[in-house]
Amino acid sequence: MHRPAHPKLHLGCGKKILPGFVNVDIVAAPGVDLVCDVSQGIPFVDDAFDEIRAVDFLEHIPTARVISVMNEIHRVLAPGGVLRAHVPCAPGITAFQDPTHASFWNEESFTYYLAGHRRREDYGVTYGIRAAFRMQRFKRRRHLWERFFSTGDLNYLSNYVLDVELVAVK
Repeated sequence: MHRPAHPKLHLGCGKKILPGFVNVDIVAAPGVDLVCDVSQGIPFVDDAFDEIRAVDFLEHIPTARVISVMNEIHRVLAPGGVLRAHVPCAPGITAFQDPTHASFWNEESFTYYLAGHRRREDYGVTYGIRAAFRMQRFKRRRHLWERFFSTGDLNYLSNYVLDVELVAVK
């Protein structure tokens, strides 16, 4: 297990390298600090990070691995550490257009990880959810809706993304 030089982790960074973060991706590329498949674990010690960014990342985790990845994110976040996630909102068109999207998220998906929420306490812990967060910020916003005017495709009018900030409860 590693102790990071920076207390910030960027999961699924791709080509979007963030200065001051440990940039992690499954593919080696310029600026990627660590190449690993986080669905198999995050190779850092407990409570190592104050912040984790997961922008356009969680939807690429296979459904069968999402709980373990969220548990790992929680494990490596320090108490009070923040997960900043951005995902396409299902059933919006961008949630399903990318053939590499392997899990689907909506407003209620994150409630399974909220400390004290009935979904976590009644179901989630039975599913193996150990992660416990407090919702700090949640924003659902329209995404690419202007494409309706050029395409006439009604799906774009109901296309949203979610910006979520969760605080680790430990």
